[in-house]
Amino acid sequence: MKRTIIASLLALVAMAGQTQEIKRVTASSEDFMEHMAMYGYEVFSFDISSLRDSVSGLTFFVREYDKKGQINEESIAELNTRSMISCFPEEDQKKIYATKDADDLEHGIYRFSKTLSIGFSPVQSDSIEYITIRTSRLNSLKGKLIQKPISGLAEPTYSYRAVPYQPSAFSVGKFTPLVLYCSFWSDGEIYRCCGDVEMTEEKEKESDYFKYSPHYYILGVVFHK
Repeated sequence: MKRTIIASLLALVAMAGQTQEIKRVTASSEDFMEHMAMYGYEVFSFDISSLRDSVSGLTFFVREYDKKGQINEESIAELNTRSMISCFPEEDQKKIYATKDADDLEHGIYRFSKTLSIGFSPVQSDSIEYITIRTSRLNSLKGKLIQKPISGLAEPTYSYRAVPYQPSAFSVGKFTPLVLYCSFWSDGEIYRCCGDVEMTEEKEKESDYFKYSPHYYILGVVFHK
């Protein structure tokens, strides 16, 4: 009996020694991203650091399509990807060199963008999707995409999907697709939008997105010197 009591006491002491505290910590960027994704936020980023010495900016285009083909193209932004110290007044240039406040003093580069990102926010109305375009460390702006209801359904229904491209290469002066933003399509009373989680220009001809989606946008850029 005594042995049983002693064993039980030892077990309780061991359990007490194993008790660990739960402490509040600062939420990480991953925590924020997971929560934002649950509420419809998406961000697609592209590494453009290799273009540092060959381009200085980009024009952001939105191409709109329906079942018949392209119906519109709009240039919605011109963003810098690089800024030079030589663009500043002489007095400011001296301060930049003195404080070493530049991304690449040796080559006279004040700021350059390593990434280009495109963000999608939760739909604020039944037919508008707001987007943001950002070149890191330099500039950003907002835009919007107008949605169309899925045909064939009894009630007006809006549902779109964003699919990032994996660009084969960035070429100066050539349109480079970055994100496909396409409408779901109706299959009787059911609507769907099935396909690859990542797109390439080579996949476009075989993709169900382009075969069945009644309305879509291709978001892309043209880099320039």
